[in-house]
This record gives sequence, structure tokens and C-alpha cells, in this order.
Amino acid sequence: MIISNFKNLARNSFRRKVLLAVEAGYQAIEIPEVVKNKIKIKNNKLFISGEKFFEIDLNNYQRIFLIGVGKGSALACFSIMKILGKKLSGGIALDIKKPKNKIQNSKFKFFVGTHPVPSKKNVKASQEIIKLTKNLNKNDLLINFICGGGSALLCCSDKELKYSRTIFKKLTSVGADIFELNTIRKHISKVKGGGLAKLAYPATVISLIVSDILGNDISMVASGPTVFDKTTKKEAKKVIKKYQIFGVDNELLETPKEKKYFKKVKNILFLSNKEPIKEIEKEFCKKGFKTEIHSLRLKGEAEKSLLPLMKKAKKNKAILAAGETTVTLIGRPKGKGGRNTEAVLGALARIEAGVYKNKFCLLSLASDGRDNSEAAGVIADELTVKNAKKLKLETVKFLKENNSFVFFQKTKDLIFINPKTFNVADFMIVIKKD
Repeated sequence: MIISNFKNLARNSFRRKVLLAVEAGYQAIEIPEVVKNKIKIKNNKLFISGEKFFEIDLNNYQRIFLIGVGKGSALACFSIMKILGKKLSGGIALDIKKPKNKIQNSKFKFFVGTHPVPSKKNVKASQEIIKLTKNLNKNDLLINFICGGGSALLCCSDKELKYSRTIFKKLTSVGADIFELNTIRKHISKVKGGGLAKLAYPATVISLIVSDILGNDISMVASGPTVFDKTTKKEAKKVIKKYQIFGVDNELLETPKEKKYFKKVKNILFLSNKEPIKEIEKEFCKKGFKTEIHSLRLKGEAEKSLLPLMKKAKKNKAILAAGETTVTLIGRPKGKGGRNTEAVLGALARIEAGVYKNKFCLLSLASDGRDNSEAAGVIADELTVKNAKKLKLETVKFLKENNSFVFFQKTKDLIFINPKTFNVADFMIVIKKD
């Protein structure tokens, strides 16, 4: 199973049913299986099933290269390497970890970078990616696997590194959304905002994009390295002014606006949160639950994010959502947790205060298994409330400290997964139990 501590969490039949539905969602985004099912080669033609079906004749190219950027991209590239075999001329993957499997192709390099804050490791690997793309010609085919987390990982210079750190720290501390953050990121980089497409010109470029962005705006996934950027330097300046980030505005670059760089570029939405939510919904229906998808674009302050779902909840009806919330840091530096554990803790705090008197089963999970910690997220219900009272844990206190991970670590409700799934943002589930 992908949920590694399933048995410990499934303490009763109701929890087991709910966790099996979550498991079905995770299986729908298991990297090797998704790649194997969606990418095929027949008669030297490459067939790709994304949001739309795509076909490309490999006979038209002298060389084929592969680049992966973002969380999960290394394992995705490894899976594609097995499909392409000797047809692959070389490539690079930049991820937060390497595949555990033995690498057979010596022409392919795997680099490990840091996320969410970039480092010198990221710069070194990004320079290798730039070097590869600059050497492409009109007879070459470049296949990119672009995933969430690529904005931090793809960092091409020491100057970009410096400003990326400053921007990330400032904007995440005040609860800015990913669109604002990535708008600035695009305009301090030579590779983001279509920059990689420009570097690869005149080669043919196919980008398989795994969306972790609300509404699946592919120009924002990993800050859109191969997608024509509609944002401008002027818009980036507005965000900088809004959040009073000093010393960055004079370093802004305009992203490539010449259409010629994008004529031979095909950007494909390869996977999004629709697939796993659909599988979760199917599994709930099999178990006799009614379902309702509240939203696939859920956003807002994490601690309040589950409240609209709780208002809709009815007995034996699963209210589902997907999206990405934000956490405004108000606690002590030692607080540990992510937006998913904070979302559930925020809901529990309302239950503890008597705002909601019914029994609920609440879940919020990171699709890639890391909710700003080693946990994917959490499941909470009356067992959690009972344990918290027994341990004398005050939800409001832990919430104020942004220390949600530790709270659920003590109640033993954290969910851990085997890290082999794509990042398609977060899943949320609310069920009323009485």
C-alpha cells in the first residue's frame, strides 16, 4: 500500500473505509504506473495521453533528450527512460531525491536539489540543464517533465538564488498565494517564464506538465519554463510593492515575448488533481457513501479551509475538495507542521470550542506525501478528540504556535506514505458521523 501506516490508523471499520478511499486517490498518481499507462511507443511513434491525446513521429528527429524538473520528476524520467530505451541521447533530472533503482543509462544525470528554499546545489544542476538546452539544434527533440516544486529547484544563478530566498521567505510568511510568488520568480530568472523554451530554440519541445496549481494554469507550474508568459515585469513590480520587498525591483527581467521561441513547443497537461479526486469519489461510492466535490480550487487560510466543507457535511456523505491553502506564520520558530495538519487542527479547534457539536471525520493530505514535514497529512475524528483530552492537549495553543505536526504526532493520527506519487496539490475530505 502507498499509505505506509495504514494498519495503525485504521482503528475501526469507518476509518478503514475512509483510508481505502484515500489509498485509491494515491494509487491514481503513483508515478511509475501513471507514466507506464499514459506514455507508449509503437512503430517509432510516441503516444502521450494527457488532458488531450498527443502523437509524435520519432523518425523526424536525429536526437532525443529528456529533462525533468520538480518533485517526482526524477522517478518520472527514470520511468520514461525505460520506455525510450536506446532512443534517448541523454538528459538531466533535478529533484529533491534520486530514484532508488539502478540507473542503466550513463548519458542521463540525476541531480538532487533543495526545496522549498533553493541552494547552491540547485544552481549547479540548473547550469547543467542550461548547457544541455543551449546545445540543441533544429533536428533535436526535447521532452520535459515539469512538476510542482520546480520553481525552487530550477535556479540558474547566484543572483537568482539570493533573491529567490528573500522573496520566498517574505511572501510565505505573510500568506501570499502561489500566483504572486511565481510572478516574481519568473522575472528574476532566465529559465522560468518561457526562458527554457527560448534556450532550447530551434529544437522541438514537448513538456509534460503535472499541475499542482489551482485551476491548472500550466504557466504557473514550476513558474512555466516552457510556457509563454502573459505576466509582465510591471506586474511583478506591483507584487513587490504590495509586500514591500526591498532591493529586488531593479533586478527584474522581462520574460521572452517573441512568439518564434514557442512555435515548436507543445505543453501538455499530463496530470492534475482531477484524476485522484475522481478515484477517491469512486471508492467512496463503492463503500456506500454519497459524495460531493466541493471544489478543485480550494484556497485561503489553512486553519479555516475545512469549515465550508463541514457546513455541507451530512451523515455518510463525503465532501471532497482539492487545492492549496496558505499558512500565515504567527507562532514560535520551533513550531512544526504544514497547511494540511493546520487545516485539520483549525477544524478541531472549532469543534473543541463548541462551534460544531457533531462528530466528524476530517482529512487533509499532501499528494506528494510531504506536508512541510515527513508526514503527508492527518486523519482526525472522535478518537483524536478523546486522545487529545486524555493527553491534555490544547488545540488553540498548538494552533497559535503553528505546531500542528506535534499535536497529531502525540495523538498518533499523522498519515505517512511511500514517497512515489506526483505532486498535484492537496486533498481534503470531511464526513459527518452523526
